[in-house]
Amino acid sequence: MSAREYDVIIAGGGLVGGALACGLAHVGARVAVIEAIPPSHAEQPSFDERTTALAPSTRNIFTAWGLWSDLAGAITPIRHIHCSEQGVLGCTHLDAEAEGTDALGWLAPNRALGATLNRRLAATAGADVYTPAELTSLERRAQNITVTASGAQGEHLLRGSLLVAADGARSRTRDMAGFSVAMQDYRQSAVITNVTPSRHHDGWAYERFTRSGPMAVLPISEGHSTVVWSLSHTAAAERASEPDEVFLAQMQKAFGYRLGRLKECTQRHVYPLHGVHAPRLAGERVALAGNAAHALHPVAGQGLNLSLRDAAELVEIVHSALSAGEDPGAEPALARYSQRRRADIERTRAFTNSLLRGFAIPGRFPRAVRGGALFTLSRCGPARRAFIRLAAGEMAPVPKAACQK
Repeated sequence: MSAREYDVIIAGGGLVGGALACGLAHVGARVAVIEAIPPSHAEQPSFDERTTALAPSTRNIFTAWGLWSDLAGAITPIRHIHCSEQGVLGCTHLDAEAEGTDALGWLAPNRALGATLNRRLAATAGADVYTPAELTSLERRAQNITVTASGAQGEHLLRGSLLVAADGARSRTRDMAGFSVAMQDYRQSAVITNVTPSRHHDGWAYERFTRSGPMAVLPISEGHSTVVWSLSHTAAAERASEPDEVFLAQMQKAFGYRLGRLKECTQRHVYPLHGVHAPRLAGERVALAGNAAHALHPVAGQGLNLSLRDAAELVEIVHSALSAGEDPGAEPALARYSQRRRADIERTRAFTNSLLRGFAIPGRFPRAVRGGALFTLSRCGPARRAFIRLAAGEMAPVPKAACQK
């Protein structure tokens, strides 16, 4: 069987793998995507009913690749962010207009993101998608890497300079390539649903640290809000199975009446939360991206945005290598990827985990300290702007120039 030739082969065609493929094709790279579950399938985990918060860094990336305008009709801007803790005085209010920007972030339905990526890939001559198919073997040589994509249409032999594992937190490709990973059990599950409040959200997003776990209440279309409530596994199962009116009453008690009375909710879904940390990001013609390299707790909504910055860095490195006639899968290129991504990943992991652990410390004194910190953050300009830049993914430069054709 003769192998089909590509510059980059991507294992995983979800939001990260699909975006990476779009970015690589945008700069002229030949790319293959191997995805086990077709995007139209109900069990496709990346294109489900969840909604994702997009940071300004993601807008920059999607704009550079010509994708942002395709999302314009599906996204909801975040114009205000309110952070508070249940039972504690002191809060933080961030305002887009006061910071001189049109939005602090945007909410996008995963299905809209997936549809945008699928349309672009389907219309791009330099990108081939193999689905349903799985990567079942890989063989590394000095000059390339060869993989087998096995699926309903038989086996395909693919050869490229670089293989990217973007197939999620439990990446089979990462394991096949011999990368070690540290798993972290957050001992929580996220309960996700949409609610209809009596008051329109007007672009307000809320991060509420409840006594039972962090709760994000985020603005979506038609005045609805999407809820991500992280709870113990037992409490999450209880919240998911109880009648709507009981769930809404429990949420109202923890969240308060900032959006008025919560009138109804959609079906609740439960997702166990696990962290992933890969000490090594790349080597021997394989690079890790997205949850295959780092999975985070959903508090502060950093996960996908961090992953898309992986994708942007890979696009920059591959484009630079191909433009210079170099090998994008060789050790010098992969070393640059690892070096450039490490600080951003570590900083974002530390930010997420510090919020999670800091607000979990019980006692009157820690609560008083947190309340004072929230109050100070809202009124101290330099601290507030640094916090916004960190949450927006703008502490480190996002590669853009080489992402534009």
